Amino acid sequence: MRVPIVIAATLMVSACLFYLTPLRFLNPVDPPMYDVDPAIAYANMLADPEHFLFIDVRQSSAYKVEHAVGAINIPLQNLYNDRFALPKTGKTIVLICGDGRAAGVAYGYLEHYGFLNLQRIEGGLKAWVNAGLPTLKGGG
Repeated sequence: MRVPIVIAATLMVSACLFYLTPLRFLNPVDPPMYDVDPAIAYANMLADPEHFLFIDVRQSSAYKVEHAVGAINIPLQNLYNDRFALPKTGKTIVLICGDGRAAGVAYGYLEHYGFLNLQRIEGGLKAWVNAGLPTLKGGG
């Protein structure tokens, strides 16, 4: 007679643990990330520069070596403090990094804080350069 009681108690504990887990940590599907082709992003930014904020999230040393024309540098670790100065509406924030991974982290981080106006350059600076888009070298 003790075996059914132990099983029932185990099921109740399991159910309680599942219930106590915050639902925001149980996303079965990753939220979509809006990736944009570098050439399309550049054309959009040229057509309406006031509507975009272009942010390079790499370290300052990498940014000074080479960066996409029009990008400002806010290293990933500085987003915690600098997010308060970023617009949540009115402008599209376009994120770029070396290969797209760090920009993906920045995207997820900003999205967590309510930014819904985000885009990520697909393939990062590598794809930007491969598309023949302009860059500045040497901290320009």
